[in-house]
Amino acid sequence: MVDNGSTPAGSIPRNNQKPVLIKMLKSFPDDMPIVDIVKATKVYPPDIIAVQNVSLAVGKGELVFLTGMSGAGKTTLLKMICCIERPTKGVIEVAGNDLSRIRQSEIQKLRRQIGVVYQDFKILPRQTVYENIAIPMEVMYRSPKVIRKRVGQLLEILGITHKREVQAAKLSRGEQQRVAIARAAANAPPLILADEPTGNLDQEASGYVMELFEQLNKSGSTVIIATHDESIYRKSRHRTVELAHGLFSGHVGHRQLPLINA
Repeated sequence: MVDNGSTPAGSIPRNNQKPVLIKMLKSFPDDMPIVDIVKATKVYPPDIIAVQNVSLAVGKGELVFLTGMSGAGKTTLLKMICCIERPTKGVIEVAGNDLSRIRQSEIQKLRRQIGVVYQDFKILPRQTVYENIAIPMEVMYRSPKVIRKRVGQLLEILGITHKREVQAAKLSRGEQQRVAIARAAANAPPLILADEPTGNLDQEASGYVMELFEQLNKSGSTVIIATHDESIYRKSRHRTVELAHGLFSGHVGHRQLPLINA
């Protein structure tokens, strides 16, 4: 593990070392953590501590619930994993890539391998449901036939097939949330980060969402779900870790990987 020091994101690391090309998530060894956070702290000006000196290892192919009340630091942690934010101190590696030591162009390559479900959805309001979900597949040059089939599958799983040609701005918030989830899952990426994915959904719709995440996980995707919705993890067999005031307060589950506050 390399100390990230103060190297800005997208710049040449100290000692004039050239950044290593991005390691691909799908080919990363199964016996190593695909996400490895070591003593990470994030402080926002002037002195707001969002995450404090936390460490977490997530195994390849694992599904993890990151729990805690609003303001606990869950969103900040997800943002640091996908390079939207940088830690003030500490090291974050994704598939062996030290995120503080890679160029901005390499960060974009890494992000293409990560599906992110944002709390504010970030869907395109003037585009249809179909068009929104198709975008990440078009970026990867999937064929129109493959895109049509995959969009249809996702719409069926999430219970919004009848909204296929509806403009996203005309959807309810719950429907928009499901479109955002479908878009993140479109390419079945090796890593999925979901921020409060059931926050606007009723119990039935939440069940559809969890069914999709379970399918993706069984197919090999690593899934990290930040949530305060106890109903989706209470009886789950998957690992649950809890954040409180920027610190991990405990962990339960069948598969135990290192989780350290010190």
